Amino acid sequence: MSLKRKAADAAADPKKAKKVNSSITSFFGAPKDTKAASFNKAAWVATLTAEQKELLRLEIDTLHESWLAHLKDEVVRPEFLALKRFLKKERENKATVFPPEEDIYS
Repeated sequence: MSLKRKAADAAADPKKAKKVNSSITSFFGAPKDTKAASFNKAAWVATLTAEQKELLRLEIDTLHESWLAHLKDEVVRPEFLALKRFLKKERENKATVFPPEEDIYS
């Protein structure tokens, strides 16, 4: 018997049928995100400098708090801010930047 036939027979076996509610969350439960639960977006924004607030306006306005809780340290890194400065300068010089700003975190 070929492997192909064995796989087809195994799929048809009622003992091997997919169980109802066999998702990973039904087995382990919903993930518990304590980091996001304790994150205070307003307090974090208050710690930013005026330049950081300007450069990170897109992230502040569009990213959900559950994402910001994990990315807050990354978006204030010098490398990320340098990239944001570069993109700002390119937009000021009327360069085409992809993706469009409204599609970045969509």
